[in-house]
Amino acid sequence: MEDWQINQSPSEQRPNPADLTKVRASNSAPHQLRQLAEVLIEAGALQRPALAKRVGISKQAVSELLSVLEQRGLVQVAGPLNGLPGRSSLSYALRPDAALALGFDIGGTKIAAALVDLRGKVLAETVVPTALGGLDQLVGQLVELAETLARTGAVQRFRVQACTVGVPAAVNPATGILNLAANLPGLEAVDLHARLTKALGCPVSIENDVNLALLGEVASGSGQGKRDIAFIALGTGVGAGLMVNGRLLRGATGGAGEIAYLPLPDHRTTARSLAQGHFETMVGEAGIREAFARRGGAADVSVRAIFDLATAGDARALQTIDELAGHVALGIVSLIALVDPELVVLGGSVGARPELIERVQAELAARFERPVPIVASNTGARAGLAGALEMARRHLLADLFGEE
Repeated sequence: MEDWQINQSPSEQRPNPADLTKVRASNSAPHQLRQLAEVLIEAGALQRPALAKRVGISKQAVSELLSVLEQRGLVQVAGPLNGLPGRSSLSYALRPDAALALGFDIGGTKIAAALVDLRGKVLAETVVPTALGGLDQLVGQLVELAETLARTGAVQRFRVQACTVGVPAAVNPATGILNLAANLPGLEAVDLHARLTKALGCPVSIENDVNLALLGEVASGSGQGKRDIAFIALGTGVGAGLMVNGRLLRGATGGAGEIAYLPLPDHRTTARSLAQGHFETMVGEAGIREAFARRGGAADVSVRAIFDLATAGDARALQTIDELAGHVALGIVSLIALVDPELVVLGGSVGARPELIERVQAELAARFERPVPIVASNTGARAGLAGALEMARRHLLADLFGEE
């Protein structure tokens, strides 16, 4: 089982339909099959002796595993590499398009979607406006996107055998029900998981979008090789993904990392802070604009423009960004005290700005005895989709070849 799956409850381990073809060698340990598949994914075509050496098993055992994979259409014989006859001279390669994985990153205004093969190669990708008409409309949109991606990638739709959906909401690990989903009207307290699994015709996992952004950073971004890491997204809204000892932390109801609700020293409970969270009202884009307006700035100016004004030396903008950095540093101190990350990654349209990160680092050094490194996300706006694709692909590999 993958580390990032471990703290899911048993009832929410991703479904495993009986009609999903599973590859198992009756006389071989399942982990050897997974090891063989990983070697083929990484190295491409190899001969039996090389495969046996890399996996650490006999050539006969490799032959048995390859026979199983050939029967299932998951590997192909690439032909002799040295021109000599005989089975040992044949090379074997994984068929990366034998099974495919689908990822969606659903936001309040747009959906990013992509299709990848077993190696993680993107076959098709698109971004479309989010349908906000409720459950039926959203499910229909995702089905249509799946069909479009398959056509664009020139692959057969039935080869899609795993899907991960990222949502701007807390996902209850025990029930799969969404909560704190203000940006997706009509999706709270409904069984989105069951609807999507039936509509898409493959196993589906649903995950908080910031958690997926964290996985994207660990897989291919600033967090590679880290096992204790916090990803904080700052933009229109705010949120955090937390990984502790290599495990994605979700909490009892999926609300771990909902830092929008952190209190700050001047916290006063209002209807807005109850709905959005006090921290978000201060460090989200609306709060940044309000802070600028309080200093005499234009009320309708964008956050991007405020940062541009600060770069140009505008005093009101500089004071606004300095105040923002102080609030963000306090939020990070709270996370450090609770989960002790070795790295904090800031992402989102606001969080990844270098001038903010520089100020947050300075504020943190003044507020905490042992500052933690803070870096910008280098997967950018694509972090959530990258995480969704990686999770879906890993689920697919587990279904086909067994757990690592």
